Amino acid sequence: MASLMSLRVDDALKEQFLEAANLNQQSQSEAMREALKVYVQNTRDQKMREAAARIRANVEHEAEIMEWLAEYRVMRDDN
Repeated sequence: MASLMSLRVDDALKEQFLEAANLNQQSQSEAMREALKVYVQNTRDQKMREAAARIRANVEHEAEIMEWLAEYRVMRDDN
């Protein structure tokens, strides 16, 4: 099921976005969906890197490692 999102951006960013979507021959909706997917994936990847750094600093926490990896796999599979 799809839902409507509404957001505010400054005029310059809006114009840049519209130009980019046009250059890629995408509708505004297609471009925004793609941008949102990239944002979500980048956020998940950053959290994975942060968790990996914590784990490397605390190698003795094997259970935490296994739990985090399982959760990350579920999040990736949801896409």
